[in-house]
Amino acid sequence: MAKKKAKVSRARPRAARSKPVENPPAPLAAVPPPKPPLRARPAPARSPLRDLERNFEIGLSHPKVSVIIATHNGVDALWHCLFALKTQTTAPYEVILVDNASEDASVSFVRSNYPQVRILECQEDFGPAMAFNLGVKTATGHLVALLGPDTVVTPDWLGRMVKDFQKGWPRFGLLTATVRGEREGKGTGRTLNIVGNPVEGFGTDPQEAFCPGQGTVFFPRFLAPEGPFDADYFFCREDAYLGWKFHLSGHGTGQSLETKVFLKEEDADYPDWKTVYFSSRNRWLNLFLFYESGNLLKIIPFVLMEGVLRLGRSLGVGFSAFWGTLCAMVWIAGHPRLIARKRQAVQEKRKVPDRDILRYLSGRVVRDGGILSRALNLVSLAYCRLVGLEVLEWQ
Repeated sequence: MAKKKAKVSRARPRAARSKPVENPPAPLAAVPPPKPPLRARPAPARSPLRDLERNFEIGLSHPKVSVIIATHNGVDALWHCLFALKTQTTAPYEVILVDNASEDASVSFVRSNYPQVRILECQEDFGPAMAFNLGVKTATGHLVALLGPDTVVTPDWLGRMVKDFQKGWPRFGLLTATVRGEREGKGTGRTLNIVGNPVEGFGTDPQEAFCPGQGTVFFPRFLAPEGPFDADYFFCREDAYLGWKFHLSGHGTGQSLETKVFLKEEDADYPDWKTVYFSSRNRWLNLFLFYESGNLLKIIPFVLMEGVLRLGRSLGVGFSAFWGTLCAMVWIAGHPRLIARKRQAVQEKRKVPDRDILRYLSGRVVRDGGILSRALNLVSLAYCRLVGLEVLEWQ
């Protein structure tokens, strides 16, 4: 008999019954969206000028001074100037000589006798203004001191200047020495009058000096990157430009009363007419660059009257004076766009109004030397009072 096949059970397995939950869990609450991260407040913008001031104040306790000499055919005077620097009780950090294409033995003399002096040779005569700019840009000291080749300093000059600069900071950002010698009182003065001429003896504070002279010490980084002077000035009245520039930036200019430098009378390197030209043109250019617009309009009548009188007076002096004055007037009249660009660049850096600068300027247009000069000064002072120019006589 055939064997019966065993039956295979194909029953499906039963699913396990879940026991009823007596207390079912509460549904999860909705998760709130994450809060946006807090934005950090932007750090206040740092002023580059403030950083310069902070770094300078750190190094002010023991500043390094770079002495810059601008020369052109001044080998005869350089011997005295460099020897005086060699005998300083406080040695300069470095000495830089900028030679404006001298035709004499200035460069060879310095190289053979003063090898420690850095020499910058120019291929042409750019004038003292550009030469000092080149020297300042290459200087590595905290302070710079400007000297001419005909300047002889006393052995304690640099030490006194640094000490007085430390005492005067931050009231004075520039300090100049007292001039003595053969050129004392010739074209120099502690301040300016309203038409840009240097005058002496009208100020009340003997330590204030609007026009820096020889032996000037200042902090160069405030004038970066263009340097202390306008290169187009060449020479003459660049000292007034520098003083006005410092006052415009909010830093005064002072004079060290106990520090003296001696200037030796040297023959002029340039013809007479060129000296008259640059002196007149640069003085008028200072007025157009630094005065505010309202005060410039008040000064223009004086400038026009003084220009006509100076041109007429030069006819009796000589052809050089007449030609130099005429060329200066023609240059001013023929370059309005250039003057406007220069003025805009200067006025953009203004930090103080004219009323804070006019108190250093005199309203007297000439020195009190006679009846006519006193009458002119009375008229000019009355005009300043009438139009609201608050010069130092009306403080």
